[in-house]
Amino acid sequence: MTWNTMINVRSALLATALVVPSAALAQTSYTYTDWDTDGNLELTDTEFNTGFAETGTFDAWDRDDEVGLNEGEFATGVFSSWDADNDLQITEEEYGVGTERWYGADYATPFTDYDTDTSGYIDTTEFGTGWDNEYYSGWDTDGDALLTEDEFSTGVYNTADLDSNKVITVEEEGWFEGWFDGDDIEVELEEVGDVL
Repeated sequence: MTWNTMINVRSALLATALVVPSAALAQTSYTYTDWDTDGNLELTDTEFNTGFAETGTFDAWDRDDEVGLNEGEFATGVFSSWDADNDLQITEEEYGVGTERWYGADYATPFTDYDTDTSGYIDTTEFGTGWDNEYYSGWDTDGDALLTEDEFSTGVYNTADLDSNKVITVEEEGWFEGWFDGDDIEVELEEVGDVL
């Protein structure tokens, strides 16, 4: 995988990972400035990690409440976030948005490669069959087949840092849009079930 591909993958992973479980929070909508505690229009890793931890995203994705996210939990979280209308089907439009956010604009696998039954949507079985663990294993820095909260948060932070300069600037804050919408991610994940 090239460096540019890793940056695109990280960008897409961040956008998808930032779904907030409303039941766990008093605040269900966040903006860039909510996390920029020093007001300098840059998010450090400390500011980001503090704000991201408050969203409860990791806990929601860790459905079995073990020590970290296994690949199945991560893939289920990805499916849920790509399925924007929560109908348990990823349309071609949702696929386009999801792959661009996760894999970048150069992602070459067409929708029809996932939609193997030609129904016009990708269901959980098709998504699981087409799943590429390269993106999960890239965040699992200790290689133990589990993402710790730190690995998850670091992966999300690095994804948002599009220019890899160790600071998320206001120009990179677009990933906040639409992801902190108050959806109850835990309920959505239960509806999706296991995709792997």
